[in-house]
Amino acid sequence: MKQGRPRSIRQGRNLPEVRADNLNVVLEALQKLQPISRSGLAEATGLTAATITHMTDELEALDLLVETPSSERQVGRRPTLLSLNHARGQVIGVELSRSIVHVIRSDFGGRPLARLERPFRATTSVKKGLALLREVIAELVDPGLPLLGIGVGIPGPVDSERGVVLGPPNFGGWRDVPLAAGLGEHFGVPCWLDDDAKAAAFGERWYGAGRHEETLLYVSLRSGVGSGLIVGDRVYRGAHELAGEIGHTTIHVDGPLCECGNRGCLETLVSIPAIMQEVRRLGLDAENPADLHRLVLAGDRKAQSVQERVYTYLSAALVNAVNHYDPALIVLGGQLVRSWPDLTETLAEKVKGRSFGYLSKDIRIVESALGRDATALGAVAIAISHILRDPQGALKPKPTVPESAALSPAAAHP
Repeated sequence: MKQGRPRSIRQGRNLPEVRADNLNVVLEALQKLQPISRSGLAEATGLTAATITHMTDELEALDLLVETPSSERQVGRRPTLLSLNHARGQVIGVELSRSIVHVIRSDFGGRPLARLERPFRATTSVKKGLALLREVIAELVDPGLPLLGIGVGIPGPVDSERGVVLGPPNFGGWRDVPLAAGLGEHFGVPCWLDDDAKAAAFGERWYGAGRHEETLLYVSLRSGVGSGLIVGDRVYRGAHELAGEIGHTTIHVDGPLCECGNRGCLETLVSIPAIMQEVRRLGLDAENPADLHRLVLAGDRKAQSVQERVYTYLSAALVNAVNHYDPALIVLGGQLVRSWPDLTETLAEKVKGRSFGYLSKDIRIVESALGRDATALGAVAIAISHILRDPQGALKPKPTVPESAALSPAAAHP
């Protein structure tokens, strides 16, 4: 009987895979270093000039490159600089949360061109939810531009490889929903999805606070506590796509029961529902975290105790995260961050000095640079990154005009 391959055996790379890897290396270098000459690409990637020429020819066939002459003065022929063609088409990024559908349409460089938002209820059926997503995306898409791909960020857990929503807590009947396939088939383009916090982390890495960092932790503080960990310029997922789930780390061993089945998870102590439950228990006159913060500023001691309790638990969780993951940067986002203006600075001060050794001096904790757009722009980044990873599979070559037709009088004078 033929036995399966042992999982511990490393696999070699065949020529098509090596070629695909090299193309991906060139595209990543272009994205980070553009505009750059062909010789500059060769130096940056370690590939030969002949390989770079072959790769750039392929990218030009897909209309992914723009060439501009260098402005530098030098002896001999002035080099041509290459950049990615941001006008290649449009990309859609979707955030589907328990309360809204937030959609961004961007160019191929991730620059937002339009936004649209609609209310959404987590109890909405899958059928009605999909219909709403299709409606909002269709309303935002520019019919005059090629649609290149769609990215979606949604509360986890998800199977990002298959594009399946596995069953987010408090999300109605959304279990084992092949969301990426459904949207992709409807719009006729590739579609990818990820956990909303991981998407936001990717967005901050590409377009936000973490553009110059290869290792960062994004923490989302809103109705739940989510997180995404970027390591080596990629989302680190772990064996079951649960790596970095800081919201379900145990902070209080005898604490409240969590939906995950554990007790004392961070989410049960510092999420907005948990905070407002404590507000109601204490009889405070506050309808939301912003109201609570106003009471804090007014000197209400009960309100101050609620906020300090949240800061204590959050700082403990972040200290653990620093010691476990050693990120260069922690980015905080979500409604709670926007409602409490001093949250980021306060936590940064509390974490410094409590982390392991010299880590406490180097760690930076900052507020999200993308704000409410973090997940949707992260979904845009996810789509663009997948397209760049396999441009031949995701894009159609640009149409070519036969030389005979281009030279004919009819073509010149229709």
